[in-house]
Amino acid sequence: MNKRKRIGEGEQVVHPGRTKGNLFGRTQGRLTLTYSSLTIVLLALFVGVVYILLSYIVINGQKDNLLSLVAVERALVEKNMQEGKAQDTLDNRRLWGSGSDQFFYYVLGSDGKVISGNEIFPGMRSELLGIVQDWKPHAKEIKEVSLSVPADVLDNGEEGAAPVAPLTLHLMVTGQNVLTKNGPEMTLYAGINVTPQYKLLHRLLMLLILLAILFVFIACFIGWLMSRKAMVPIVKSYNRQREFVGDASHELRTPLSVLLASVNALELELGQDAPSFARRTLSNMKDEIRRMTRMVQDLLVLARSDSDELELVKRNFDFRPIAEKTIQSIRRLQAAKGIRMELEGPDKMVLNGDSEKLRQVLTILLDNAVKFTPRGGEVRVVLSDRDKEGRPAFHLSVADTGVGISPEDAERIFDRFYRGDKSRTRGPGGHGLGLSIAKWIVEAHHGRIALLSEEGKGSIFNVDIPVNK
Repeated sequence: MNKRKRIGEGEQVVHPGRTKGNLFGRTQGRLTLTYSSLTIVLLALFVGVVYILLSYIVINGQKDNLLSLVAVERALVEKNMQEGKAQDTLDNRRLWGSGSDQFFYYVLGSDGKVISGNEIFPGMRSELLGIVQDWKPHAKEIKEVSLSVPADVLDNGEEGAAPVAPLTLHLMVTGQNVLTKNGPEMTLYAGINVTPQYKLLHRLLMLLILLAILFVFIACFIGWLMSRKAMVPIVKSYNRQREFVGDASHELRTPLSVLLASVNALELELGQDAPSFARRTLSNMKDEIRRMTRMVQDLLVLARSDSDELELVKRNFDFRPIAEKTIQSIRRLQAAKGIRMELEGPDKMVLNGDSEKLRQVLTILLDNAVKFTPRGGEVRVVLSDRDKEGRPAFHLSVADTGVGISPEDAERIFDRFYRGDKSRTRGPGGHGLGLSIAKWIVEAHHGRIALLSEEGKGSIFNVDIPVNK
């Protein structure tokens, strides 16, 4: 009969492995992110270096052009002065040099008055003179300024012409002293329009960014292919290991059951008249067989959870009676060590989940607490319908006054087969699977399990599972 048909009313079958997502898929995603991040960093460095180099070449080229043009004009002005020629009038003087990037030039006397000069837009003279007046540039000193040209200055006055919008220009300005017969009494100022160069650099930056974005997508795809190829041998090895654990667990269950039945038969055969050595030996054998059986069952649970074969049967149930029965089931171990055990919480604790799996979580936590709590200690179980932040949730807390766990061990306490040193390796520790199974069950219910511990003062395991509304 199909397993799903045996599910009772109100119950829900969940594959926790599928709801959590594939472990190898997440690992491949992290590898892809690593490869892609490295490529993105390299692309960003490449774009930055290329843009900085091109900017340096273009801007410095314009600066050299401005300095050479100013040097030519200065030589021409000084030659005219030495030959005794009068300076051209302001209205008749044209812009010096050649090219469309020249914006203005002025020759100012020592008193700051304009001796000669011209500009592209005559209406901008006051703004341009405001830039150069009272400025005594050093050798090869260049000033970069942004200048807004009003619409009325740009309007050529033609009838029917479309309205002109204001224009923002970027200028490079420099100045040099002009030598006269009596020494430097005049200063030549000049400015060129470098707006086209800056626009070119801006478009170049946008193009580099677009190309970088394109290459990022290509890099992500290549990184995904590389990570997928890198995961192939890991997945194969993991699958072989998982199959081996599952098959071995199945195969070991039968001989362990036979061994336990044989030991029980020997006890019955020998009866009460058996020597004390024989009774102790048979008792030790039974304990070891039971321990091996629990380990095999735990391995089988983990193998099934890894292969998504283990299902959670979720339903609404009251956890309070389950907690009471679980505590009662370990009374023998508790009484043998003289440990006090308390249960706190509401009389009814209804939640939605797999009751058998959550009972297993409490069993694991209680068994862990009792084992590592010294004689005369205390174990406290707390149930609540609120988590630590006060949000509605199923909250389970198991606190003990045991030996505690060091910070180094606490980081790996939920790892499979991990057992910390100190008392956990010298005492009655298990095989290191219980807490990893508890963590898997809690996360399968979309919850979280956390540890608070201090060496010598005990440990607190907190389980929080959100309320299924």
